[in-house]
Amino acid sequence: MPKKGPERRDIIDAIIVLKRAKKPLFTTVADILSAPRRKRPAVNVSKIARFTKPKSVAVVPGKVLGGGIIGHAVDVVAIDFAAGAKQKIEAAGGKCRSFKWLTEKGCKDAVLLK
Repeated sequence: MPKKGPERRDIIDAIIVLKRAKKPLFTTVADILSAPRRKRPAVNVSKIARFTKPKSVAVVPGKVLGGGIIGHAVDVVAIDFAAGAKQKIEAAGGKCRSFKWLTEKGCKDAVLLK
């Protein structure tokens, strides 16, 4: 019988950490991460720039792609980052973070993008 659910260890660890936090945003993100890979969102940098404010946190339960530009510093939490996206986020003064960082910080102002 084929295995169900995510296979990457980092995604499994992120799901466990998020479910333990027991906050509505974190459980929603954990549910999205538990879904098949083809259902996870891919978000461009331009969408992050449009829906976030400077110094806020954007949560992407999928991959961040490099399309567009970003003009303000944002901490972005995602499974994976395209090389161009990572460069653009860091050039704007933001940082690319992990889901463990998100639960440790306990962000109240995080924006879920999908």
